[in-house]
Amino acid sequence: MELKKLDKSVLKLWYIRATIGAMALIGVFVSVIAVLTATGAPSNVMLAVLLGVGVVVALLLCFTLIMPMLRYKMYAWGYDDKRIIVKQGVIFKRRVVIPVCQIQDLHRTQGPLMMMLKLSGVTISTAGSNFDISTLTTEEADRMLDELERNLEARIEELRNEEI
Repeated sequence: MELKKLDKSVLKLWYIRATIGAMALIGVFVSVIAVLTATGAPSNVMLAVLLGVGVVVALLLCFTLIMPMLRYKMYAWGYDDKRIIVKQGVIFKRRVVIPVCQIQDLHRTQGPLMMMLKLSGVTISTAGSNFDISTLTTEEADRMLDELERNLEARIEELRNEEI
């Protein structure tokens, strides 16, 4: 089985999400600085807070710009009639193999940003856990769900025939 890479629009989604999170955190930092300024905090406290905020914002900027690209490069997925394989992770690498015969539920999800970019998430439920395939194009997700559903139905039919 050949593992596939994610569509480029996934990278856009991850950058948008990272930017929204970074902007929210920067808003909190600006609010803290505004409160300290309005309350007349001592200059040494203001300097310490500004230095701390500056370091955090610099790290946040690096994280926002670099992590989505690294996640994208490290993510690969694929499936056949027997199993689903997902490889992911930048710092902590993870390889997940899900036997098709253990799948209990398949779900496709979309949020507002995902809808705009024509992307979907796929959640695979087994008896032991749930696993998300991060983000696929809606077309890929629908095709995957249809094929896995056919494979599951064929497997169930095989099991019924073995019982007879």
